[in-house]
Amino acid sequence: MSDDMHLFIFSCNCNISFKFIVALGFWISYFTFSLNTQKSHRKHGFNRMLSAGLKRWACLLSIMVLSTGCGGAGVRTEGRATRPDTDGYDFLKQGIQHYSAGRYEQAIPAFDRLLAKAAPQDSQLVYLSVYYGIRSRLATGKDLSADSLYDSFQRTIPGDQHRELEFLLRRIKAPPKGEQYPSEERLIAYKLGVILPLSGQFSQFGKAILEGIELAVEEFNRNLQEGREVILDIRDDSSDPIRTAILGRALAADSTVAGLIGSYENETSLAIALVAAATGLPLVCPTADAPGLDYLGSMVHVLNRTDPELARELARFAVDGLKLHTFAILASDDERGNLLADTFARAVRESRGVVVSNQRYSGQTSTFENQLNLLQRYLPDAVYLPAKTNEITQIASQVYYYGLGDVRLLGAEYWDSERVIRLGGEYVDGAVFASAFYAEGEGLRWKEFKELYETTHRRPVNRYSALGYDAAAIILAAAGSMPSHRQLLARNLNRFLHFSGAMGIYSVEDSGLVRRKVFILELSQGNVVPARGFEPLKENGDKAFPDSIPGSAAAGEEPNNN
Repeated sequence: MSDDMHLFIFSCNCNISFKFIVALGFWISYFTFSLNTQKSHRKHGFNRMLSAGLKRWACLLSIMVLSTGCGGAGVRTEGRATRPDTDGYDFLKQGIQHYSAGRYEQAIPAFDRLLAKAAPQDSQLVYLSVYYGIRSRLATGKDLSADSLYDSFQRTIPGDQHRELEFLLRRIKAPPKGEQYPSEERLIAYKLGVILPLSGQFSQFGKAILEGIELAVEEFNRNLQEGREVILDIRDDSSDPIRTAILGRALAADSTVAGLIGSYENETSLAIALVAAATGLPLVCPTADAPGLDYLGSMVHVLNRTDPELARELARFAVDGLKLHTFAILASDDERGNLLADTFARAVRESRGVVVSNQRYSGQTSTFENQLNLLQRYLPDAVYLPAKTNEITQIASQVYYYGLGDVRLLGAEYWDSERVIRLGGEYVDGAVFASAFYAEGEGLRWKEFKELYETTHRRPVNRYSALGYDAAAIILAAAGSMPSHRQLLARNLNRFLHFSGAMGIYSVEDSGLVRRKVFILELSQGNVVPARGFEPLKENGDKAFPDSIPGSAAAGEEPNNN
């Protein structure tokens, strides 16, 4: 719900409450006066007449006061308008729940019903419904339907939000020349915008990311002359995608902002990414991993992206290095799970392996009986589980329970977690996974960042602060010095071929796509070690940039802000 709507409802409630208090005051005055009258005028005959008159006046005044608070034509009309908006946002949340769970076919009619209800009264609600309606259709391959939806409601959507939806539909491949790279004379910038959830449900993660950003900025400013330092312009989005987009547009309109970092969640990051792509503001997303963030243009850079190269490298190593032949895949039925599972299956076949089963599970599932019963029939050499941290131990223990303990488990980056090692125990021992982060990996600045963070904050390091640090470090290294301008920043940012950070070794393509060096790792007796026999691809060092500022953080761990 918007701030204006909250203010309106609050003012209405205050107004009505005030009227009730005034009416109540008339009644108290009546009883007080009546009681005093009875005491001092018991013998006078006008007492009953006076009491009856006061009572009639109190009733009349109460009716008049309450009717102005609840029955006025103008107020009543506005009051009725708040109800549909409230219901509309409830319906919007339900539609987003379907979308987030990968139930795109259920999400489409949910957003369509909302559009029929909201249009044209609430333009912001229409925008959000069209936005998610387009994404749901694109996720199911209904590109023409997505185009038609946008065209149907184009006039209802605020003008400054058209370009964001057009980027989503790929109608705009890049900001027009001159808008993508403003001239140095027109745009001199010395600030770095930051949009994070610093209050609300995910504030602990937003604050952890901000700690890393501030460390990188402090190091950057330490080596600059006075007056050339970068200044952070920090905004709190409270994990609200609507607010995130509004804040992003405000920062994009500020010519003193050179670049942007944010946000924490996938939904808020997508909201700000569309703004950055449409306005030509360089953006680095530190923690989001939604595949939908990829290919939004050269202005959007996603450090923690779901990289299909992880699945591809793992599949090749499993066939060629581990000499495995038959594989089963069990992945979550969402954008990330489908991307990694499909990439792994293709890479296995390209390496002359065989995929005997490729299954999905819902995000709400806690038992995997149907899927594992099917795997018992095939008895594959390995099972690929690109699950997230809280799902890994559940699946691994059930694989063991269903008599598949001899099957090799393969995974993705979320297997590098103290929680997985501690709770998984023997069920995960021997698992092999691909990750862009390895604390002992050659070229990473983990140890330096760990020492810097723990010395500064007197508590253990976490991966969120490290990703925040990397986001700020790479964008500041691209800027070189302040003041700068967006043209120079965007150009340099998309030329990095070897940038050593805390959470990975990054390379950025001209398209803005971020790639990280892949490590193939193994869980062995409670430790994360390089998988035996894995030889990483050699880096192309011909055009390598010098290593950047320190970096580090343990994947899968939560920030400790105590």
